[in-house]
Amino acid sequence: MPTTNKKTIHANELAVAMHCPRKALLARTETMPPLLRPDRAEYQKMLDLLFEKAHLQEGKVNDPTERSLEILAQDGKGRNLRFEAKGLRTTIPVMVRKEDGTYKAIYPVCSTAPKESLLDLLWIDQQIVKLCGVTISEHEFLYLNKACVRKEDAKPEDFFALQTHLKKMHGGYHRQSADEQIARLETYITPEELVELAWKVFRTPPQAQVARHVKMCTSPSKCPFYNECFQVEELPDQAAALLSSSSNRNDFDEQGIFTLDQIPASMIEGTSLQYAQIQAAKSLQGLFMDKPALQEWMNDLVYPITYLDFEWDTFALAPYVGMKPFSVLCFQYSMHIEQENGRLEHSVYFSTGDCRKDFIEHLLAEIPPSGSIMVFNMEGAEKLRLMQLAEQFPAYRQPLEALCERMVDLSTPFETGCYYDLRQRGKSSLKTLLPLFSTKDGYKLLEVQNGMDAVFAYRKASRTEDENEKEEIAQQICDYCSMDTFAERELFLGLKKKLEG
Repeated sequence: MPTTNKKTIHANELAVAMHCPRKALLARTETMPPLLRPDRAEYQKMLDLLFEKAHLQEGKVNDPTERSLEILAQDGKGRNLRFEAKGLRTTIPVMVRKEDGTYKAIYPVCSTAPKESLLDLLWIDQQIVKLCGVTISEHEFLYLNKACVRKEDAKPEDFFALQTHLKKMHGGYHRQSADEQIARLETYITPEELVELAWKVFRTPPQAQVARHVKMCTSPSKCPFYNECFQVEELPDQAAALLSSSSNRNDFDEQGIFTLDQIPASMIEGTSLQYAQIQAAKSLQGLFMDKPALQEWMNDLVYPITYLDFEWDTFALAPYVGMKPFSVLCFQYSMHIEQENGRLEHSVYFSTGDCRKDFIEHLLAEIPPSGSIMVFNMEGAEKLRLMQLAEQFPAYRQPLEALCERMVDLSTPFETGCYYDLRQRGKSSLKTLLPLFSTKDGYKLLEVQNGMDAVFAYRKASRTEDENEKEEIAQQICDYCSMDTFAERELFLGLKKKLEG
């Protein structure tokens, strides 16, 4: 009997199971945490407008296969057509009949390139449809044109491009088309064998699937079941399994290696952070600090120090002029400005709509004209955001680039192993580090407690017509962002104290 009450298996579930059966099974029985995805409202709007011109009959949720076949028989084409056979089900986004009676399937891809990770799903979809008596012989991918810059008079077709090949995870496109790759997979297993294998997997209890640490456990983001599989939260601070970026994590237990200080040199990649972790485990204080390197980092700082943090949202399809696909829009900043005598000033900014120019002007007006600008993870965050704004608003390029040149990354001492405390447990986020240096951890008292909360709150503020509600949300977001810059200062002062001690 199946481990859940679900009587069918969706193609998406089966595609996940091909790489990690345990994840696919757990996802059926446990509540998945919310995922923060780029805002797709404008993308969906333009996609719908584009397909309107094709006059496609559209299937509905829970349509029987017969309804999809009826649409294809009537029009030779259709959108969101549902197929189910022998307990496997899927929905094909767009199908168009070819002259030979087979079908072309068109997959809209909310990305700037159709990626090879789609291949398993395409193959599974094709097998399910084949079991229903329909043959898909060709695939095309409708993806976002990354070179497209939004114009005032933009049309739906301006944003999209077509492709028949899949992009490699690293590098360019595969030489073989997606159809050629699928044809190769079809030689390995028949549709009937796929059904048998699928039900064999999905009738297995999750606990029977051995948890193995593989790349997809943490890439492109950490799996929501990571702790359930590896019980990381229950591990002691010095556990060998917490070694950062280790490719040998699966082998530690088998070789009797349970703590960081037991790991031999032959089983580490040799990064500076790994070295710091192992040295901290050998220390009675559970701490490693490279004082000369940390002092050299601090010597470059110039007062006044501005602790700066941005909040932003990402849009799959640019809603405003001058933006490209997957552009970001900064809607909030907080800055704590500390003078050399310890005097502290604070200012915040928040807005909705197309506030890009307003954001720039407020930032340039309020930030001191000199001194270091302290940010956390600047290359992937604040510095990148300013460079993107400089590209969109060339008139402000010089002052924005000048701000970037003054930036200092507070995460550097931690990510490079200049400082490591075993209580970090392999992490170096702002929220992980703050309790190690300060008792003033106020995140848990806030309505908005993390960046994902901030984006969801911003989207709610953008939609509401209730000004009182918008003001309340704005204050909650500002409180969170202000806590980030306060935490940056606490972290810096804590590092100084450690160095002086």
